Order: sequence, then structure tokens, then C-alpha cells
Amino acid sequence: MTDSAAGLRLQVVPDHTALEPTRLAVLAYLAPYALSAQAVYAVELVLEEVLTNQIKYAFVGRVASAVALSVDVDAGDVVIAFEDDGHAFDPLQAAEPPWPSSIHQAQVGGLGLVLVQRLAKATCYERAAEHNRLTVTIDRGG
Repeated sequence: MTDSAAGLRLQVVPDHTALEPTRLAVLAYLAPYALSAQAVYAVELVLEEVLTNQIKYAFVGRVASAVALSVDVDAGDVVIAFEDDGHAFDPLQAAEPPWPSSIHQAQVGGLGLVLVQRLAKATCYERAAEHNRLTVTIDRGG
């Protein structure tokens, strides 16, 4: 882990046991910035949803390598970037699943990427040199 004026840099092992230590490291890094409660919620949700998807799907059928995670804060935003060398996947092009019309039709899962995009001020995906890079920008004020 590297924590500097240039932001927080982590190499996250793609395993569910890494989620909580990663969340705590990011929150510790962000603590001095006094983010709004809504921004903290958005950061935590983005971390959990994106990392969980990378753990579940990015490395299917291949040896998993670390996910590079960076967190930077500027005057108005928190910028979180996730980079992996897993299968190519642009989450911004994924079809939005149908919303249930009642609680009885609702199923667990499938809406995480939609939530990430709705909570973010901006999202950007790029595939370069066999790497996926998803950048999520969150308003510091919420």
C-alpha cells in the first residue's frame, strides 16, 4: 500500500477476504478530507460492487493477479480507478437488467453496476495493453 500526496495506491488480491481490509484502508485515507456521508456511502458501494465483480468474473479460467486500485481526492471529487488484466469487460456497455415491478419479483444481485453509475458523477472505461481500467468519480459533497 502506498499513501502519499499523489493519492492512495493498493494492490488488492482478488479474493473476498480482501474486501474489508481494502475498505478500511480507503476510509482511513479519506478521513482527513471530511467527505459528506453520501460521498462515503458512494465510495463504499463502488468499492464493494466493482471489486466483487472483478473477484467473481475478471479472472475466470485464468490465474488471478492483483487488482490495482488508486484513490485520489481533489477540490471537488474522489476519483477511484480499478485496473486488472482479466477478461475484457466494459461495465458501461452492460445491458441494464429489468427492474422488478414488485418486491415478489425482485431477485438478489444484478443491479450493482447500475448503482455504481447512478451514484457516480462520472464513469470511464478503457481497455489498453490487455488491461481493463474503470475510473469512477464521486462528488465529495455527495
